[in-house]
Amino acid sequence: MNLNFYHYLTEIAESGSLSTASEHLFITQSALTQALKKMEQAFGGPLFTYQKRSLHLTPLGQIVLEAAKEIDQARLQMTNSISLPDISSSGHLSVAVNIQTGSLLMGKIFARFHQRYPHLMVHIITASTNSAKKLLAQKAVDLIYYNEFQPSNPELVSRLLCRENILLAIDRRTAGREGFPTKEKLPWKLPSVDIRELSHLPFIVSFSGSHSRRLTDTYLKSQGVIPYIVCETANFQAAQAMAADQVGISLIPSSLADYQNPELLHFHLKAPLTNPLVMAYRSDYEPPDEVLYLIRLLEDFCRANGENSLL
Repeated sequence: MNLNFYHYLTEIAESGSLSTASEHLFITQSALTQALKKMEQAFGGPLFTYQKRSLHLTPLGQIVLEAAKEIDQARLQMTNSISLPDISSSGHLSVAVNIQTGSLLMGKIFARFHQRYPHLMVHIITASTNSAKKLLAQKAVDLIYYNEFQPSNPELVSRLLCRENILLAIDRRTAGREGFPTKEKLPWKLPSVDIRELSHLPFIVSFSGSHSRRLTDTYLKSQGVIPYIVCETANFQAAQAMAADQVGISLIPSSLADYQNPELLHFHLKAPLTNPLVMAYRSDYEPPDEVLYLIRLLEDFCRANGENSLL
């Protein structure tokens, strides 16, 4: 099977949409559909079902996805080891980021960075936190963006960009039934809510094993909430679309909050939950001015952006 197909599968699962996945992959939707059909023929069954305007993994799809992630990451590491030059000798800067917040943040500041260093080629790689750490340890990338702040780690120099608030996303009608105000829309104009008062509602959460899921599980456990989970998805936009359709409530990073959806409200949590946004490089790496400037741009943007969504 074409090794690219495993990358395609991961992208479809993360975006929940063939059209969105095809845009991210820079291939036509028809080509992606054909690739998916070939994968389903090879593995003997459907890998996705279509529900609530979004694609969801079948049990078979979940099994294949776990293997696909490992295969795709091995392919990426091999490609990086062979092809990524060192910044000091070739004018390249390689950064591993997650596909959601990290990619959006880089997009927000890259124009300014490019103005100062117009001849420097920046290679942005999307990777999970664990994969990004491995790439950094292998010296396949110069920098990583991830969501664990560990200043005492002797192997890394970590720069905390900010601690973003995690918000509760809930549809307007359900919020009204629960007695919450619904005339205002933005979280800083609304009172904070106690998640324990909503423990009877269904939850939309991230996949098991992800950073977001670990963060959510730890928080809900600390609040004594055992969630009734109706959907797991790696895509925060898909989670909010389902929340707006009254499928369930979800905990969403403020950087990815969809403030434009008229059916959706975002509330601060009475017991706050935050998510660290971090840039890091190896402790044995002497970052050049280009790297330090990139980090400063990200720090300045995060401080200025506050709770405004990156979307």
